[in-house]
Amino acid sequence: MSEKEYTPIRIVIAEDHSVVRQALRIVLEMEPDVTVVGEAVDGEKAIKLTEELEPDLVVLDVRMQGMDGVEATRRIREQFPNIAILILTGFGDENILLQAVEAGAHGFLLKDATHEELLDAIRRLVKGESLVTPSLLRRLLDEFTHRHEEPHPVHGHLTPREKEVLQALARGLRNEEIARELVISEKTVKTHLTSIFGKLHVNGRSQAIIYAIHHGLVSV
Repeated sequence: MSEKEYTPIRIVIAEDHSVVRQALRIVLEMEPDVTVVGEAVDGEKAIKLTEELEPDLVVLDVRMQGMDGVEATRRIREQFPNIAILILTGFGDENILLQAVEAGAHGFLLKDATHEELLDAIRRLVKGESLVTPSLLRRLLDEFTHRHEEPHPVHGHLTPREKEVLQALARGLRNEEIARELVISEKTVKTHLTSIFGKLHVNGRSQAIIYAIHHGLVSV
């Protein structure tokens, strides 16, 4: 195992409820491959900690006093595009969640998720993948459709292989699973994803999935 694999995933938590924040820290630090390097009570503090500590991932409550998770996501993505962002949400947040998708968040998880689901999400996101659970995806798609009653023309022309990759992405497959299914390398999968994002004018996997489903590019 390489030295990089021994390095714990460095995380900043932003949550304005102290009990929830402390519970998150306890759950995360039980794992040998995860360490919490900073805690914030709002988005502004989360940005400052991200600038100071440059973690691998930031966990953001979507609704916080002061600067919320959406604006924090937007600013962190502008400064640190390689830092993964996981949004924690409750029910009834579809409108603000879609804003978080548009801001570039990489993953979304309900606050009632199990600690196994939380850890799986974190490990996937730091590998460059995305996470939108089926229930959240349905709600996000409904909100997107409500906002965009008339479909917009698809930007760019996807190749047959890119359509296959996009379909696999919409099914929730990870990069290595896509590579295995299509009998290509993970590096080639990443190259196709970069091309897809550019052609669809989206800035991440979550946006690509929602856009593709809405415009009928993929079926789920």
